[in-house]
Amino acid sequence: MKSLSLVAVLFIIAGCATNQSPVNEVDIAAAETVEFMRPYELSRNDVSFVSLGRVQGESCQANVFSSKPTQQEALLRMKVAAAELGANRVILRRCQQDQTDECRARWICTGDAHQSQPLH
Repeated sequence: MKSLSLVAVLFIIAGCATNQSPVNEVDIAAAETVEFMRPYELSRNDVSFVSLGRVQGESCQANVFSSKPTQQEALLRMKVAAAELGANRVILRRCQQDQTDECRARWICTGDAHQSQPLH
């Protein structure tokens, strides 16, 4: 019985060992307001672009009990970060897999957030 309790406690601790909150409906709604664009689109002359800075998104597997990280989640989190800056466009610069002390495996995506508005 003690070993069963210990296993239950380990699962609870493992579930709390990540600092990443789950993606929720608000995040998804925010991400849907941001579209990907290609770098050459910045040269369009019918639209004004304002650079809002670098953004990144991460999908982290904190331990063996956590779900595996996905590139899709990292991209979604990057779009959420862009939306939080007021962007409606993002240029994807890079996605890569690696690991850190906090993440036994992770996907991290970086990009440039932009606000675009049609010229009048």
